Parts: sequence; C-alpha cells; structure tokens
Amino acid sequence: MTDAQKRYRLFGWDYPRRCPLDDRQVAWYRRFALDAAGGVLELACGTGRLAAELARAGADVVGLDLADEMLALARRLARKLPPDARARLRLGRADMRNFDLGRTFGLVVIADNSFRELNNRPDQLACLTCAARHLAEAGRLLVTIRRFDPSLYPGGVRRIGWSEPIPHPRTGAAVSRRIEVRLVDSGTTLRGLMVYRTVHADGAETIEECPFVSPVMLTDDYLRLFAEAGLAADVHVGYQPAPDDGRDPILNFVCSRA
Repeated sequence: MTDAQKRYRLFGWDYPRRCPLDDRQVAWYRRFALDAAGGVLELACGTGRLAAELARAGADVVGLDLADEMLALARRLARKLPPDARARLRLGRADMRNFDLGRTFGLVVIADNSFRELNNRPDQLACLTCAARHLAEAGRLLVTIRRFDPSLYPGGVRRIGWSEPIPHPRTGAAVSRRIEVRLVDSGTTLRGLMVYRTVHADGAETIEECPFVSPVMLTDDYLRLFAEAGLAADVHVGYQPAPDDGRDPILNFVCSRA
C-alpha cells in the first residue's frame, strides 16, 4: 500500500469537510461540462462530490479513482442524487496513469490538486498522455493546481497545527490532523507528513502518520509538461476566465490537443 492509499483508506472521508467545494469551483467546472459534447471524465474523482454536482447539473459523467474506499464514498453519495442525475453518473476503479475506456470525452477533469499525487515526471506524463487520448477532437482538459508559494516556507518548513476535531462517520471518534512540510533537495522537492490523532470514546488516543512527497513545480514547469504531452494550455487565475495574475493560490490550466 502506498502512503497516499493509506491516507485515503483511513481518512479519505474527511476531505469534503476539510476542503469543501465552493460555488466558484462548481460554477467553473459546470460551465465547461455543459458546453462539452461527448460527456465528462473526472480522474481521481475521490468522494465523487464534483462528479455528483456535474451530473446534477445535467452532464453525463464518468468518475474514476484508484482507491476502493473513496469509490465507496462516491457511490454512497451517488445514491442520494435524484434518479435522473444518478443515471448520468458512472463510477469505476482505474489508475489515472494507465486506463483505456475505449471512447473519448468532451471534457476531462483533474480537480482538487489531485494531479499533485503524481510525484514524478514519468507518472505525470503518463497521466496527461492517457487523458489526451481520451479527449474528443475539440475537447478540453482542466487541471487545477494549488500554486507553490515560497513565502509559506520560512526557513524551508511549513507547519499547520492541529485542526479542530471532526467526528469519524462510523465510530464518532474525534479525529484531528496536523501537517508539516519541508523543502528538501535544494528546494526542488516537498517532503511532508500528515499526522492524524484519533481520540476514542474511552479517551484512548491513536496516531497515524501519512508521509507524502511532491516535486516543487512552478507555472512554466506545468506548461512545459503539458507541451511534452502534446497539449496546449491556457492559464487562468482562480476559478474565473481571467489570465493568471501570479498571485491567486489556485491555478487552472485549460488544455486542448496541440
């Protein structure tokens, strides 16, 4: 089991609570989804919250994820949709680096910084190449990334203290999280640790450590990566059709076949 798989297996349920979708995000993806001819494919769909919103809006959506636990959450969410929206949403297990659905889509989405789970260039290129193969002729690929901000790493370290506890959906135990991330390899790599503390009903505590590694990438690094995968990309600031201002924490790349 990889470190990411461990995190999703044990704590993937907390993502919608810690990083909720807001109206700007939903509107951004919905605009592209409803304009797309040929349906929507979301890679690393996680709990299915975005895929469900797009299906609710009227798009035909396929959501893929590698983690069985996340897909179980997505299927639970799908069952709560109105019947017409539920019929427009299909979910399946696949690795976003290597999949073949035998069809193309008008829109492929990699949302919520999920692309950063791919921590080396070969995996990133494999994912983008595979996504490009599934794009219709006039299709678009949307990739959302949180911008790297060096000011958040004074002395090469960023620490986020213990969060407010969230009740575990099955046990009710109180789960808190803290994060520490270090710049290593001469500032080219982020090496981090998510620590989860669970306080059970009897007062006992358990600790789970979930490490992660991610390359430091700037806007031009992504643009070169997209070009290598045969994609042309426009950069937008936040969740709006405006050019990148260099400051907004969210980068949205709108890609098409080059």
